[in-house]
Parts: sequence; structure tokens; C-alpha cells
Amino acid sequence: MIDFKDQTILVFGVASEDSIAWGICQTLAKAGAKLILGYQPRYRSRLLQLQKSLPAIEGLYPIDVATEEGVQNFFREFSLHHSHCKAHALVHSIAFSPRETFDRSSLFATQEAIDLTLTISAHSLQRLLRLALPHLVPGSSTVTLTYLAAQRWVPAYRVMAIAKAALECWVRELACELGADGHRVNAISSGPMKTLASTGIPGIEKILAHVERNAPLRRNITQEEVAGAALWLLSDLASGVTGQIIYVDAGYSIIAVPGAIREEPCHLSRLPLWE
Repeated sequence: MIDFKDQTILVFGVASEDSIAWGICQTLAKAGAKLILGYQPRYRSRLLQLQKSLPAIEGLYPIDVATEEGVQNFFREFSLHHSHCKAHALVHSIAFSPRETFDRSSLFATQEAIDLTLTISAHSLQRLLRLALPHLVPGSSTVTLTYLAAQRWVPAYRVMAIAKAALECWVRELACELGADGHRVNAISSGPMKTLASTGIPGIEKILAHVERNAPLRRNITQEEVAGAALWLLSDLASGVTGQIIYVDAGYSIIAVPGAIREEPCHLSRLPLWE
């Protein structure tokens, strides 16, 4: 049993109960962690309701990761209310891209939309960690969330795919920069699932159906499965793991040619038995 008793973890990116970050919060709370959440002001009322259902949340402060001042304000609040507390881990589950980047070819994405997408979805990891370091214990662990589109083309993901590729590069860079001081940085590449963010991706239902049909486990993943991987990466059980992209996607990332192209899917029960 992983035990986070008396440990504080910073979590950024909860927007609703469907958020991957919320699933991680619930799993960490079960392991005994004390949680400090950074949230977007537009989700304040929903977060206040969620806080009532999870006593482990000991602090809830607004943050704007797109600006230096916005992140500084968060840590100012954290220091004010938790003056003798340092965090043991950090969860970065933040991504945003203007609707226009999903609705039109990436070739015609505006510079403003590209910059905003990369700033919030990728570069914010560097900003958060840089300003978080004075508030982290030696040997801390950071986990961020990425997606297979960082490595392979996915229809309609477009500029966000470029941001996820940059995010994965930041993971490697930061892991090497901070490793000498014992800090670890890893990413979980989650399979697609229904979240508030994914509803903005055109064709998400078809993507989910395709993965369910072709992933080795023949299903989509759950919020709890991603949270379980995060629990492991944030714990001492993964003390020798850093700079890695861990896939939690029912095995879909290993597929080159989907088995669905065959007229008859191959099932173990249909294979000949040999003595």
C-alpha cells in the first residue's frame, strides 16, 4: 500500500469531476495525501463543491499559468496559508487551445492561437516547476499528462499535438536539469477518455470507438487507471524513474496496423489448440 500520510501534493488542472486531475486527487486522498489545488477562476464554483466531497483538499487557490504573475500569485497564497509546509509532489494536468485550432487546418492557425496553446499546454510546466522549487522538498516528483498525438498524427488534434510534443520534450529537459538535486519529472500518456477538455475535439466519439475496437485490451481506459499510474510515479516506488513517458492506453500505442482491417478479428478462443 502506497502511503502519502503527512505529505502535501500540489495539483493543477481540476475543472470538473470528469477531469483526470480529479481522479488523481481522489486516489492520492485515499493514500493519505494532503492536497493543494490551483484552479482557473471560471471553475471556482464547481471546485468549491468538489472540495466539500474531499476533505483532503486543504487549500484551493486561483492560478493563471499563462503569466508569470499568475503563478507567483498562487505560490504567494500557498506560502501565506501554509508557511511551514513544503510539497512532496506536483501534478500538472493543464491543457488549452482555442476552438479555432481544432476546427481548421493547422496550416492556417493564427500565431496568437499557436502561442497561447503552447504557453498553457506545454511551457507552463517549466514555469510551474521553476516557481515551485522553493516550495518543494528535496527528491520531489512531478507528473504531467500527455497524449499519443505528441508522437503520431491524430485527426483533428492539430496544434494541441504540437503542444504535447513540446510538453514531452520539457519532461526530458527538466528531468535532466533537476535530476542532480533528486527531483523527478515524468509524464503519463493517457488514452482518450470523456472529459470536459476532450468534448472540444471533433470526432472524439469515433476516436473512442476506434481505440476500443483496436487496443490490445479491447477497451478504453478509466480515470482510475491513469490515477493509479500517477500514484506510483509520485511515490518512492518509482524513485529510479525520471524523464519517462508512461503509456496508460490499454496498449493502443503499440499498434501499427489495426486488427480491425481483417474481416475476422482473431480471438484466442478461435485459435487451434495444440497438445
